[in-house]
Amino acid sequence: MPVTPLIGREDELERVESFLDGVDAGHPSALVLVGEAGIGKTSLWEAGVDEANRRRGRVLSGRGMEVEASLSFAVLSELLADVLEETLPSLPPPRRRALEVALLLAEPGDYSPDAYAIGLAVLDVLRVLAENGPVLVALDDAQWLDASSSGALLIASRRLRNEPVGLLATVRRTPDVPVAFDLKDVFSEDGLVSLSVGPLSAGAVHRLLKERLELDLTRPELTRVQEATAGNPFFALELGRELVRTGTRPSAGQALPVPESLQELLGDRLARLPSETGDVVLFAAALARPTIDAVAAAGGDRERVLEAIDIAVQEGVIELDGSRIRFAHPLVASICYERAQIWKRRAVHQALAHSVDDVEERARHLALAADGPDAAVAAGLDAAAEQAAARGATAAAADLSELAAELTPDDPSQRGHRRLRAAHFHRLAGDGERAVAILQRLRPDVSKGAERADVLLELALTRRVTSTAMIELCDEALAEVPGDDARASRILAYRSFVRLFQADVRQGLVDARAALERAERVGDPTLLAVAIARVGQAEVWNADVTPGLVGRGVELEERLGLSLEYYESPRVALARLLTASGQIERGHVIFEELEQEAAERGDEASRGQVLWRLSLAEWYMGRWQQALAHAAAALEIADQAQDAHQRIFMGRVKALIEVDLGLADSARTAAEEALRLAEERSDDVNVFTCLGVLGRLELVLGDLEAAGARLRDFPARALSLGFNDPTAPFWEDAIESLITLGELDGARAYLEPYEEHAARVGDPWAVACAARCRGLLCAAGGDVSAAHAAFERALTQLAGRPYPLERARTLLALGTVRRHARQKSAAREALEQALAIFEELGARLWAEKARAELARISGRAPASEELTETERRVAELAAQGRTNKQIAAELYMGVSTVESHLSRVYRKLDVRRAGLAAGLERAEA
Repeated sequence: MPVTPLIGREDELERVESFLDGVDAGHPSALVLVGEAGIGKTSLWEAGVDEANRRRGRVLSGRGMEVEASLSFAVLSELLADVLEETLPSLPPPRRRALEVALLLAEPGDYSPDAYAIGLAVLDVLRVLAENGPVLVALDDAQWLDASSSGALLIASRRLRNEPVGLLATVRRTPDVPVAFDLKDVFSEDGLVSLSVGPLSAGAVHRLLKERLELDLTRPELTRVQEATAGNPFFALELGRELVRTGTRPSAGQALPVPESLQELLGDRLARLPSETGDVVLFAAALARPTIDAVAAAGGDRERVLEAIDIAVQEGVIELDGSRIRFAHPLVASICYERAQIWKRRAVHQALAHSVDDVEERARHLALAADGPDAAVAAGLDAAAEQAAARGATAAAADLSELAAELTPDDPSQRGHRRLRAAHFHRLAGDGERAVAILQRLRPDVSKGAERADVLLELALTRRVTSTAMIELCDEALAEVPGDDARASRILAYRSFVRLFQADVRQGLVDARAALERAERVGDPTLLAVAIARVGQAEVWNADVTPGLVGRGVELEERLGLSLEYYESPRVALARLLTASGQIERGHVIFEELEQEAAERGDEASRGQVLWRLSLAEWYMGRWQQALAHAAAALEIADQAQDAHQRIFMGRVKALIEVDLGLADSARTAAEEALRLAEERSDDVNVFTCLGVLGRLELVLGDLEAAGARLRDFPARALSLGFNDPTAPFWEDAIESLITLGELDGARAYLEPYEEHAARVGDPWAVACAARCRGLLCAAGGDVSAAHAAFERALTQLAGRPYPLERARTLLALGTVRRHARQKSAAREALEQALAIFEELGARLWAEKARAELARISGRAPASEELTETERRVAELAAQGRTNKQIAAELYMGVSTVESHLSRVYRKLDVRRAGLAAGLERAEA
């Protein structure tokens, strides 16, 4: 598609490609892109034009213009300008004459061509061009297509039969612009598709602003822009440029700086309102959820308010949905509010504060009406912040807490407490940058002791510094509270968490157990639950789990209904423990519950952490498209929160999935970026796990020396740090690389503790991986019988369990060893089973390894050119006209998996998509 990929329009681009596929196959059809101004219709249209040109089709393009809508044949002249010399000689003389006169290429004289003759001439032009390949008629802004051009194109389009001619048009959806170009009676129901181009997602808006303007907004800031622009990419870019120009941030509760370009585009209707009507509309603009009753209650004279609302509706400023008031666009409300004088805004907020029922909204209106510190208003904001946090609106809670701090009279301790709460809520909402700014300003002013310790711990929790600096913050916080077991327990629990990712696993367990000891002394069940969670994770990493401990923590968490962050939750530890013991489906269910709960309470930091765990679980189970979706969601949260540590986690997991999918370049980029960030932040565990991903990539690509260089020291380094967790991928890759390189002693030295830890944890995946490695080591040492026995143990462990990739890797190893032992039939059987699983997973590079082994078996060649059952089902659906997305939904697989299957089908049948049906018939004959 386009050289600069459109952001957030993957589904729409697929629909455009599917439409062009149909045109290429000889099905006259039309695709109409419909949406508001600035929504991105023209960008999609241009992408379609670029793709049609890339396919070497003929493209006739033209744009409707409002100033030319009354001219005759304006757009038709533009459409045909480049092909008239080529096509006119082939037209019958009467039609040629009619077209030449219409396009001012010949003097009319006494001749006056009728519309029908001109339309037939256009049809002739399309047919002449279609003799040499597909033709695309591309019309942008068809709502301004002049009537004469429209009539000629409609006449021609009605008479298309089997010609490869398509029409791609954009139409602006607006009530004051009628569209004369109506295709409903021209194409069949199947041949006409109207695609509504809707708003961009928040994630797409984030990428758009970051890539086009280098404007990196935090998640709450992005939400503000998304709400204000309703996901319109043009409006978002214009607003983003204004933010860059003015150096401001889109803070909640603050008016957005609407640029002049949008003021002119959207503000004209406001300017036409009578002043009294504008005053009433200002009440609606200041309300979070404006209704007629709310505006009337604050505005005084109900009849006057209703009359003003009616005028505003007539002018297109607002719309009514029952009693609810909606602005024609959210930015119109922003413009209305921004244009009002400050004294008028305060008066409006004062009136609204006495008429609204919602605690949060009343508190906000009182704050915006205040002209100085006010203890009562600050207290009301405090209460409103807690209510907002309780319903999961952490960004709103942060904003309310900041307002409360600003309006607090001369009470440094109270003001500091409110700022600390604001920072806490900002962190949960995903705005760590804002949290750090508040805490750094607060840090030098706060009293020594408990208050200072709380600020230092909150700073560490923002994770905006290296792991070493986080440890130092925890150490400093501990020094402030030598006799406070409760605070010390929380600090030690978090320091344990950080130590694990410093690869100081043994000391991490020491800290976790110290936190538990302090919590036991205090007797606070919440502290106990948090400390147990930390001990649980540290013990899994040490492969030394205390029976029943995590269960005790879960019982406390559930019985008390605790709402805990990711690093604090015993249920996280339980899900991790279940995964490590082979009960991955149960762990997956818990992670899904935790993700939903984090979203509901507005804890984006925890949600991102849970998503990376879900992604890893999906990878184990072979559901790689779901794994990538979770990884993408977690990376989106990390990017918007500007959380480098979370980017590291998700970057390496994303890379791991992409390695196995065969997306080598993307995997290398993701892993190297994660490695860079891990090294910058002293995140040693992720340094060597990122190296593990890169080593796995080299192993799959067949560069054994490079794989060995990346992986050779991995097990020794892990063991020296107490990182004994056998469920961490790459142990088996390191051992396999050393065996393949002939370094059998090194492989044996690593395999023995790996087997021991896998058996102790009881994870069938790890036990199976260790058995496969044992089989490879035995085979390399010449003991084929022992190798076969080890592979069988591995397959037995995997039987009935959701680890398809490991099963296929074991079958690949078994088949390879059988081939070397000249057991041709048995080797082929194992290798074909492995290949089938690899192909089902979409594991392209692993599948190539299996094919290469099959090709080395002498005798009957493998039936590699026959379609697998899955390939046949995908091909049949594609031949029926389904899009890749529809096929993916119907067969419960990812779109990229469908694309991989189709690529193999095209190669095996030697066809393109348009020839699938015929190719399938030949294959069955």
